[in-house]
Amino acid sequence: MRQRLPNYLFLLCLCPAFGASALDATDRRYMERLSKGGAETLREVAESLFLAGSTDTEVLDVAAEVLLQKYPRAALDRNAADAMAWLCRVLGGSGNGRYQAAVDEVAKNGGDRRLRGHCAKAAKTLPKNSAERYHAGTVDLEKLRHPPAPEVTDIQRVAATATGENPELATASATGKIVDFSLIREGMSSAEVIDILGPPTGQTQRMTGKQFQPFNFGARDLQRMTFAYQGSGRIEFSLRSAYQGVFRVIAINVDASESGYP
Repeated sequence: MRQRLPNYLFLLCLCPAFGASALDATDRRYMERLSKGGAETLREVAESLFLAGSTDTEVLDVAAEVLLQKYPRAALDRNAADAMAWLCRVLGGSGNGRYQAAVDEVAKNGGDRRLRGHCAKAAKTLPKNSAERYHAGTVDLEKLRHPPAPEVTDIQRVAATATGENPELATASATGKIVDFSLIREGMSSAEVIDILGPPTGQTQRMTGKQFQPFNFGARDLQRMTFAYQGSGRIEFSLRSAYQGVFRVIAINVDASESGYP
């Protein structure tokens, strides 16, 4: 005899399809940090996006809006100008002509000479006269800074009632850190990884010997660092530049048998 699923279970099965989003949690986090961040945060996020080779237009639209809004005030602040230059590099690295006009505007009107130079270089890498062009104001940064609280749908209420759960409490409790390596990307800083996954179970650090190599003028990859997460795997970092002191992800190794010890 065939058994039929109760209606609420059928609807529950469909919930993920209805609520699916093209953006993953990492991209949403980038968008939030871009909309809220100061110069230091903007540079860190932009460098991560550049190294990851980001091409997602939803994320890049936010980067373009931040650039157009903030570059006029960057002339007297070296850190701000540096952050804006990195945003130009991100947009230029995307290869998307949608952002050529925005980057070119900063290249022509930016108050900082180095900022203009970086943006001019980025603008040259983008195709001109794109039919789809980004216009200032397309993204509402204020909404990103203050998003509305997530609503609990009727379908979720029915499903939660069937299992005896409080949907409001379930939504509120979903902010805890989960060790999910799919959220980590090459190019992320060690600080970003800790912010997403929490502190590692174990950590090791070593010299690479590249400090003795001639012509390593950028003092690159002088040190390696490894985060071990018990039951999840290991993440390896390289000191991108000894002058900046930032470790960035170069390898992600998923291993459910990871002990977490050095």
